[in-house]
Amino acid sequence: MHQAYSVHSILKQGVQIESIAAYGNHVILGTRSGQLIMYSVDKETGVDMRMFNKNFSRKPITQMEVIGAENLLFVLTDYQVQVCDISRIESNFAFMHSSPDTKGCTLFTMDVDSRKSTTGDVATFIRVCCAIKRRLVFFFWKQNILASLKLSIDLSDVPRTLCWVGHAVCVGYKDEYVIYDISSKTPKKHDLFLTSSSISRDPCICLIRNNMLGISKDSYLVVVDPSRYKDTDGTNSSTEVRPGGMETNSSLTPLLWTSPLLDLVWDEPYAVGRTNNAIEVRSLVGRDTLVQSIPELQKTKFLVHADKGTIFAAATSELWCIRLVEIPIQRQQLLQQKKFQLAIELTEISEEPAKDKAQTIRQIHMLYAKELFTNKEFSAAMKEFEKAAIDPYDVIRLFPNLVPEPKPGNEDATVPISSTPALEDGDLENAYLALIEYLALARQREVVKLRDTKSSSKSLLEIIDTTLLKCYLQTNDSLVAPLLRLNQCHLEESEKTLKKHNKISELIILYQMKGKHKDALQLLQEQSSIEGSVLQGRKRTIRYLQELGTDHLPVIFEFSDWVLNEHPDEGLSIFTDELIEVESLPRAKVLDFLISKHKALVIPYLEHLITVWKDSNTLLHNVLIKQYLEQFQRLLAQQDKGEEVSNLKPLRAKLYKMLEESNDYSPDRVLEQFPTNMLLEERALILGRLKKHDKVLSIYIHVLGDVGKATAYAEANLNDDENIFHTLIKCILVPPTEPPYEGVALHPDFVQVNREMALQVLNDHATKIDPFEIFELLPDDLPMPQLEKYLEKSIRKKLSDKHQMQMMCGLLEAEAKRLESAVEAQRNISFELNEFSVCPECKKRLPSQSAFVRYPNGQIVHLSCHDRIARAAAQQ
Repeated sequence: MHQAYSVHSILKQGVQIESIAAYGNHVILGTRSGQLIMYSVDKETGVDMRMFNKNFSRKPITQMEVIGAENLLFVLTDYQVQVCDISRIESNFAFMHSSPDTKGCTLFTMDVDSRKSTTGDVATFIRVCCAIKRRLVFFFWKQNILASLKLSIDLSDVPRTLCWVGHAVCVGYKDEYVIYDISSKTPKKHDLFLTSSSISRDPCICLIRNNMLGISKDSYLVVVDPSRYKDTDGTNSSTEVRPGGMETNSSLTPLLWTSPLLDLVWDEPYAVGRTNNAIEVRSLVGRDTLVQSIPELQKTKFLVHADKGTIFAAATSELWCIRLVEIPIQRQQLLQQKKFQLAIELTEISEEPAKDKAQTIRQIHMLYAKELFTNKEFSAAMKEFEKAAIDPYDVIRLFPNLVPEPKPGNEDATVPISSTPALEDGDLENAYLALIEYLALARQREVVKLRDTKSSSKSLLEIIDTTLLKCYLQTNDSLVAPLLRLNQCHLEESEKTLKKHNKISELIILYQMKGKHKDALQLLQEQSSIEGSVLQGRKRTIRYLQELGTDHLPVIFEFSDWVLNEHPDEGLSIFTDELIEVESLPRAKVLDFLISKHKALVIPYLEHLITVWKDSNTLLHNVLIKQYLEQFQRLLAQQDKGEEVSNLKPLRAKLYKMLEESNDYSPDRVLEQFPTNMLLEERALILGRLKKHDKVLSIYIHVLGDVGKATAYAEANLNDDENIFHTLIKCILVPPTEPPYEGVALHPDFVQVNREMALQVLNDHATKIDPFEIFELLPDDLPMPQLEKYLEKSIRKKLSDKHQMQMMCGLLEAEAKRLESAVEAQRNISFELNEFSVCPECKKRLPSQSAFVRYPNGQIVHLSCHDRIARAAAQQ
C-alpha cells in the first residue's frame, strides 16, 4: 500500500448532517433541521462559509445533487424536489422551483449531458428520475422548471438506491438489483443479481469511469457495462456467472473489499468506498487492489466526490476533506512497489506537460515489461513492450540465441541482456511464441512505414523477419515458408539457420525470393539424385524453371539441360506447360536452344506451339515443315540401309497434313528446300499454294498417274482458273518427252496418249471444257462417235448459256422501258406555289425565289428546313 490521499478535518460543530453535495472546492451540507450550508475549502485560505440558509425547510434535507456548470442545487426535502440557485453568494440558496409532481419522492437520480452545438455553444441537458413510492417518474429541466418526460415505470418494491447512466437506470432494492433500458418507447427490465447471497444488505451503486456501473454485492464490487443491456435487436443481452453467485457481462473481475460497501465514490483511477471499519481506496487493476486504508474515518456516514482529486466525507456532525496526494510522489512509491499499471493510470490523468507525460508513461511501460519478462509472463511483457514503442531490436536482444551480432551504433541497449533470466524448455517456447506475436505487429508497422515514407526501415524489417524465422523453426516450422516468401530475411544468417535445421526446401524458397536462382537450381540438381531427400527427382526443378520467366532465360537454358538429357519428354514441359510465364518465353530463342542442344525435342516443341497454342508465326511453321522433311530423309536413309523403321508413314502423314491444312507457312521458302526426286505428292500441295496449276497437274498425271486427284484439284481451283480442265486434258493428250524432274520416272499409263482416260474426263466434265480449244489437241484418228456424248453435253451447255443471255437481255430491256416511263411520269407532275403556300416545318411562307424540297407525299419544305431535319436524324 501507499498513501494515495491525505485527510484534512474541516468542521467539528453541532449541526446534524443529513445529506451532503460537493463541486469544485465547495461542499454543501443539508441538516436534519432543514438548513443549507455551503463551505469553500482551499489549501491556502482554509475553510470559509459561503452561504447559509437556516430556514430553507422545516423538514430534514434527505438528498442533494449539485450541477456546478449551471449553478443549480437539487434538494429533496419533505418528500419533494426543490431547485435552488447557487450562482450568487448573497442569494443564500435562492429558491427557483418546486415541482408538485415530485410529491412523495423518497429518492432521485440525475443524468447530466453537455453537448456542443454547431455554433460552438455548450448546452447542458438535465434529466431527473424520482422514486415515488413504487414508481419511477421522469422529468427534465427546461426554462427553470421540471417538466414531465411522459415516462414512468412501475416497480416491484420501493427502491433503496438509484443510478442513471445514459439509456439505463439501475435500481437497488432491499434484496436485488435491476436495470431498465429506457431507450425505447416501452422501458425493458433486465434482472442483474441479488444484493447479498446470505443476509439482507443495503444496496450501493456508483458511476464508474463515467459510463460504467459499480454495484455492491456482499464484499464485492461488480463492474457492469450498461450498454450490454441496450435492446437493439429485440433480444436481451446474455450474462455470465461470476464467482460468488454474481452475474455480470463486464470483462473486469469483481473487486473484493474487507467488508460490504456502505457507500462508494469514483475518483479516477481509484474507487473510494466506505466499509464498516474504514474508508478504503482501491484500484481496478493489478492483483493487490488495496491502495490505502483510512481507519480514522470509520465513523463517516457520507462520501461525495467534488472534483478530480477531491472527496468530502462527513459524519453526523463532522466534515473531512480527502485530497489526492501529488501524482509524482505517488508514482515514485508505486514504482518502488512495482505497481506499474496504477502508476501509468495516475500519470495519464496528471497535469504534466503532454510530452513529459508521454515519455514517463513510456518508461513505466518499459519497466513493467521488463518485470513481467523476468517473472516469465512473456505474453503480457510483449504487450507492454508494444505500448512502450521501443525498438524491436532491443526486445530481440532479450534472446541471445536470436541475435547474430550487435546492432551498429546501438551498443547501449534499452533493455540490458544481463538482467533477463535464462530460459529453457517450456519457458523458452512460451517466450518464443510471445515474441512471434510481438514481432508480427512490429512487422506490420514497419511495412506500412516503408511503403508510406520510404524510410530506412528495411534494415529493421530484415532483423525482424530473420528473428521470426528462427522463432518459427523452434515453434512451428510450417510458418517458415510463408515468411520466406515475404523476401525480407537476411540472406547469410537465414541461409546458415536453415542449413543448421536441414530445411532444404525452405532454403530453396529463400534463394528464390532473394534472386539467387543459380544457387537454388544448383541445390535442386544436387538433391535430385539423393535417395530419401524431399527434393529428390526433377519436378521441383521443372516448376522452379517454369516460374522464372523471360528475364532469366539464360538460367533456364543452363539448368534445364540436365533435365532434358535425363527425361526429355517431362523436361519439355519447362517450355510447354500452361503457365503465363512459360507461354511468354521468347519462342524463337527457345527453338534455337533446342535445335543446338536437344534436336530430338524440336518437333514436339513446334507441334505444341502450332497445334495447342495456335501460334501462327510463319517462321515456326516453316521450321516444323523443314524438321519433318529432314527427319523423313534420315528415316528413309536408315530404311535404305536395311534398318527397320516403323514411324516413316506416320511422319509423312504429319508432313502431308501440315502442308495441306496450315495457312501460315511460306510456300516459296519451303519449296526451295524441298527435294525434287521424292515426296512429289507433298510437292504438289506446295505448288498448289503457289497457283502453279500446270506443274501440279503434271505431277498428278505424268508422275503419279492419279487422274482422280488431278480432277479433284481441278475442281477445287476452277474458280481461280476457268481453263484448268483444258490444262488437265492437255496433260493427258500431250505426253511429255522427258520427266518433269530429274531422277523421276514417267508413269507408264501416260507415256503415250491415253485416249480412254481423256474421253472419260471429257465426258465427265464436258460443260467445263471449251470444244473450240480442245479439238486441236485431239488425235486425228479419233472416231467422232466416241465424242458424241461430250459434244452433246457441251453443245447443250452452249445453247443454254445463249438462251439465258437472250432472256436476260429481254428482261433488262423491259426494265429499262419501265424506268423510262416512271421517270417521265415523275417529270409530268406539277404543283403550284403562291403567296399562301406555307412550309409545314417552320410554318413560314414559301417565297417564289427560295430553294425548296418536295417530298414524295407532296409536302414542300424549305431546303434549310430539310437540311436541319436530315442532320437531326443523322445524330440519333
